[in-house]
Amino acid sequence: MIDVAYALFMHARSAVTSARYPSRLDYTIDVAGLDGSKPANDHYRASCDPPNGSVRVFPISDEQLAAPAPVPRGINFSLNIAGDAIPIGRPEHKMDLFGVPLLDPTYMFGLRYRSRDRANNTNASDSALQVIAVVSSGAPDYRITLVDAPEIDGEATYHLRLAPLRRPRQNRLRELWIGTLDFLPRRAIVSGNFTDRPLVDVPWTIDFTVSDGAPYVTRETAGAALYLEHRRVVRDAVVIFDNVRVPTTVYDRPLVTPEETRTASMLVEP
Repeated sequence: MIDVAYALFMHARSAVTSARYPSRLDYTIDVAGLDGSKPANDHYRASCDPPNGSVRVFPISDEQLAAPAPVPRGINFSLNIAGDAIPIGRPEHKMDLFGVPLLDPTYMFGLRYRSRDRANNTNASDSALQVIAVVSSGAPDYRITLVDAPEIDGEATYHLRLAPLRRPRQNRLRELWIGTLDFLPRRAIVSGNFTDRPLVDVPWTIDFTVSDGAPYVTRETAGAALYLEHRRVVRDAVVIFDNVRVPTTVYDRPLVTPEETRTASMLVEP
């Protein structure tokens, strides 16, 4: 007899995999936090193609466009103390809080089944049958417990607790709230987010919304302070997806892809 909690989780994975998205989405990524004692907030224009997973973003925030970095003058000095380069004199112009966010609001934190035929289905003709879900009979990734059935924003959900049975860095889900009627995610807690430290070392709360039968990420909130290089501390870090929409126009500014500009200063999901 299959465990009820595990069955609910499998329903959630099938529901997420079965969801259909538009061929293209445009949106704004709002990256915010308290950088030391100073509030920081940057907005980036972005676009994605959910059927093939491609993401594009304009690498300069709206705030940076409004107040471009000053032209450097003179000579910069720094003092090396215990391996940290401490700048002396006028501080450098701040560019990004964490890096340019190459992020997709349809990313589902491992809930979506991966299909080996996905690339073939993307190029198939309109008359071809599409794969809705791929069910694996392999070993489970989590031990799952049904905690309770609370309401989130007035909607009934199942609250699941997940303990990874293997690869805890890859299987990051720790708690999951899914709708009792559609089994789509409404909230999740993940053990680490994105790909770089310290973002992968703290828990994050992920909030979702459902539109036209498909789940979208609305907000990703860090559960602890982030201790960055050069003794920077960012608190109350949050990534928000705003104004997610089907576009009606071509791009109004050049967008770049991870393959074109992937650097250590980019914020990406694994």
